[in-house]
Amino acid sequence: KVDAKNPRPFQEASGVIPGMDLGSFKPQELSNVLWSFAKSCESVPKLFRLLGNHIANMGSLDSFKTQELSNTAWAFATAGQSNPALFEKIGDHVAGLESLNSFDPQALSNIAWAYATAEVSHPELLKKIGDHIAGLSSLESFKPQNLSNTAWAFATAGVSHPKLLYKIGDYIAGLGCLESFKPQNLSNTVWAFATADMTHPELFKKIGDHIAGLMSLDSFDPQNLSNIVWAFATAKESHPQLFNKIGHHVAGLDSLNSFNSQDLSLTAWAFATAGESNPELFNKIGNHVAGLDSLDSFMPQDFSNTIWAYATARVFHSRLFEKLATEFVSRKGEFIKTQHMSNFLWACATVGHTDERLFAALAPVIGSKLDKFNEQELANIAWAYSVANAPRQDLFNEGYVGALASKEKVFSGKELAQLHQLQLWQQELESGIELPGSLRAKCRNAFTSQGFSESKLQNDVVYELKAAGLVLDEEVLLGSGYRIDALVKFGDGRKVAVEVDGPSHFIDRRPAGSTTLKHRQVARLDRIQVVSVPYWQWNELKNSEMKQHYLRVKLPDGQNPDGQNCKKK
Repeated sequence: KVDAKNPRPFQEASGVIPGMDLGSFKPQELSNVLWSFAKSCESVPKLFRLLGNHIANMGSLDSFKTQELSNTAWAFATAGQSNPALFEKIGDHVAGLESLNSFDPQALSNIAWAYATAEVSHPELLKKIGDHIAGLSSLESFKPQNLSNTAWAFATAGVSHPKLLYKIGDYIAGLGCLESFKPQNLSNTVWAFATADMTHPELFKKIGDHIAGLMSLDSFDPQNLSNIVWAFATAKESHPQLFNKIGHHVAGLDSLNSFNSQDLSLTAWAFATAGESNPELFNKIGNHVAGLDSLDSFMPQDFSNTIWAYATARVFHSRLFEKLATEFVSRKGEFIKTQHMSNFLWACATVGHTDERLFAALAPVIGSKLDKFNEQELANIAWAYSVANAPRQDLFNEGYVGALASKEKVFSGKELAQLHQLQLWQQELESGIELPGSLRAKCRNAFTSQGFSESKLQNDVVYELKAAGLVLDEEVLLGSGYRIDALVKFGDGRKVAVEVDGPSHFIDRRPAGSTTLKHRQVARLDRIQVVSVPYWQWNELKNSEMKQHYLRVKLPDGQNPDGQNCKKK
């Protein structure tokens, strides 16, 4: 009841209470003291330890009312004070009660929240609470904070209770409106369902529609926003209007200084994972991160999520990639998780940012822990180095081949195709490194079996090539295993590969890593010059005359990329 901003009463109390007979304190007095210190943010470890041990050593907690138990647990969790014996005492007592009918919604949610926040495991307690709430005829007495905190607590504690979450989800989804839900309540609820891997389309739609329909998102803090989009992306719940609302809001902010590294990385990750395009948002985040004086606050997971998101969303932000790559190299010793290294290299190669420093710096690190990488990571790394054309004999040697051979039976078709490109790269280098025969055959088969489809753009280009009097074959499978759109044959025996490159072959009109790799390997291994027809150039041509003229200018006069006649060479 005193002014919480005035520390003097708390200082005086913390000095007096330890000298008093704690046995004379009633349960309400003990819980009130702890609650008031936690509420006022006056954390006195000695006092909490003294009172906590006193309660833990009591023979029974039967004299404690429900609110006193709740307030005590809440106080220790809020103050960040650990006391395993106390939490065990309270947990055992509540879990052992015949009924929880005397506990009101706030007491139940506060207890669950306290154990999750304090990271104290007590499955029996949470099951007792979950069973009780799930068995109630109605949740009308639960306030939004009670509902969201309860769901959050179970998800955070990793305690599965589908009936409880469905009960909460059904109730919220059935409400007329969600105006009484604060941003934190909305965020915690969807985060809990996504974290617990619980599907509830009606709940996500209800919350998504509510947020998308708000006039403003100014009341949402960065963590609320990032957790919401993360939850929708993780739960695979599509809601374009929600993503558009949040993306537009974040992109329109004057500054992102209030966003920490996790908020930024999760937001980018969520938009990329959900397949929601928002160039303004990615540009805003990219400019902010690239302009920071220091990235010391970025954890390895933040680096990995951010750069993976940009590559997956097919957005190239040169200053961002340069900033992250430079920092990654200087802090490479911190990146001990194999997924972080694999994702980073894959992302850089995907957008065509093949920084030699990065690939050189990570090679020995990767080589020292080959047995730690899974099959997808090994394939992604091999593909990334192939795209970058960064020879590393200290990495791609018999050791790497052995690591690949040990996982021959578990590679997916996509991963086998990537490894075929690794084998082609080794042929380019004339390194003598070869995959085992059986694995090599599987890789080639997977690579050549990849499906293909003819686009309207491709058909149009082929039509104009033929109209120009050129002789060609369509969808030709080359010796390397690559399939090209059209192989034009000239009278002197020359052959030129014409690749009709649509939007998927570029990232911001720059050749994607896969496009660069294909063109290079066809030219070097199949000894056929590749001519690319970018989609935007073709779309600007208004008639057949312009298109045929464009093709005649594009097609070579017998010179390969090195300036030497292909036939003579």
